[in-house]
Amino acid sequence: MPQFDNQFITSGGIRTRYWSVGEGGITLVLLHGLSGTIEDWSETLPALSENRRVIAIDLLGSGQTSKPADCTYSPDTMRDHVLDVLDALSLDVVDMNGWSLGGRIAIDVASAAPHRLRRLVLTAPAGIGVDTMIDFDASLPAVMRQVITRPGASGLRILTNAFHSGNSSRLASFTARRIALFAHPSSRKAFIGQLKSFVGPKGFLEGPRQDLLAKLPTIQTPTLAVWGRNDNFSPFAHAAVLVDLMPHCSLQVVEHCGHAPQIEWPDIYTRALTSFLDGSLADGAS
Repeated sequence: MPQFDNQFITSGGIRTRYWSVGEGGITLVLLHGLSGTIEDWSETLPALSENRRVIAIDLLGSGQTSKPADCTYSPDTMRDHVLDVLDALSLDVVDMNGWSLGGRIAIDVASAAPHRLRRLVLTAPAGIGVDTMIDFDASLPAVMRQVITRPGASGLRILTNAFHSGNSSRLASFTARRIALFAHPSSRKAFIGQLKSFVGPKGFLEGPRQDLLAKLPTIQTPTLAVWGRNDNFSPFAHAAVLVDLMPHCSLQVVEHCGHAPQIEWPDIYTRALTSFLDGSLADGAS
C-alpha cells in the first residue's frame, strides 16, 4: 500500500488528520464512508493526484481525528467539521468526492455552501432511499436469513472483484482497518454515534432522509454519481432517485460491483472521476 505523510490541523477544537498529495489545479477533497479512514483512498490517490492536489480527510470521529465524548455526530455537525477543515486549510473552492456516509456529508456541503464547490462526485451516497442491506419490515425468519447471507454475499463480491482486479492486498488492508475499529472503545462509540444519526431499526431514518431529498433539487453544482450495479449497502435503485432530483447529475454505473468501487475496480473508478473532473465526461450522460 502506498505510504503518505500524516498531517494534522486543529479547527473548532477538533484535531483532524489529513493527507495532501499532488499539486496544481482545483483541489479535490475526499470524504470516506462509515467505519472508514483516509487509508480507504490510498491506492486511488496516485492516479487522482497526477494533475491536481488531492486532500483526504479523516471525518469527525473517524481514524485519527478527534472523537469528542459528547458529540452527537448529526449531519449538520459532520458537515460543519468538513467546512471548518476547508477554512483552516485556506481552501476557498474545491472539487469534492464523498463515498457512502461521506457522500451524504458532501451533499450537505453542496447545499449549505454551494460557492465552495466547483464539481461534486457522489460515490454510492448513504440515505437516499429508505432501504438498507437488511429489510427490517420483513418477517423475522426473513430478516434472520438476510442478516446471515447478505453481508457475506456482499463481502464475497468485494473479495472476488478485488482479486480479479489485482487488488487482493488492498482488500486485506481494508478489512483489517474495519476489524481494528472495534478494538478501541472511543472508536466504537463514535461509530455507533455516526450510525444512529441517520440509520434506525427500519433502515435510513425518515427525518434525515426527507431533509436530504429536499436539498437535492436545489443543488446546481455539476455532479457525477458513481454506483456499483450490485451494491447492497446503498442499493443501486437509489441512483435513479439521485439523478431524477438533482438537475445537473450524471451517472456512472460500475458493472459487477458492490459498494466499494474504489476498492473493487479502482482503474475504472479513477478514470471516471478524472474524466468528469477534467470536463471530458458530459453532464447528464449515464
